[in-house]
Amino acid sequence: MNWPGEPYAISVVVSNHFKMKPNILEQIITSISKYISLSVQEKEVLRSSFTIKEIKANEIILSEGNICDFEAFIAKGILRTYYVIDGNERIINFFEEYQWVSDFKSFTLQEVSKINIQAIEDCKLVLLKYAQVEQLSQQISQWDALGKLFFENLFIENFNQIESLLIASPEERYANLLRSRPGLINRIPQYLIAQYIGVQPESLSRIRKRMAAKIRS
Repeated sequence: MNWPGEPYAISVVVSNHFKMKPNILEQIITSISKYISLSVQEKEVLRSSFTIKEIKANEIILSEGNICDFEAFIAKGILRTYYVIDGNERIINFFEEYQWVSDFKSFTLQEVSKINIQAIEDCKLVLLKYAQVEQLSQQISQWDALGKLFFENLFIENFNQIESLLIASPEERYANLLRSRPGLINRIPQYLIAQYIGVQPESLSRIRKRMAAKIRS
């Protein structure tokens, strides 16, 4: 999930002694400041609300059946969200640097999640926990206005995702991924990309060959 208009979640260990690079935190605050006014005091409250987690590739930060209690800004790395249906994984989406990832339904309603969130690469995450978000709505005057923008954007993204699943062919989904997020293609294993567009790896290989042939011609 992106902040509106921005470029676009664990056996994990929380380190209270880890020092995040100031530019990462300031980038988040600068992004937020594009949509709501923040006083000096409110910016400081926001800075103190973040927690850092570093996770390894393949670690799962949310498993279905648990309640999601975080929203995570990705400072480094790639994660995926996916369902497990009849023992088979179905990827919902990929998330990369400068995007937010969570199960926003589970987070907002504090209900059991139906999805899983897993790191594809080693990741550094900047977290906001549920209790902290609740406090921020009391401590930052325009926080609820930001939340409204956030979830309007989330609604549009979810609609586009559903539309792609129902209407687009696997080749169109791959072309859309290649066009909109070309940097991901070489960072994600091909079998996961195949899973995302809904084909076997062999079929993805054929799709790539057809697309390459069209470019050459």
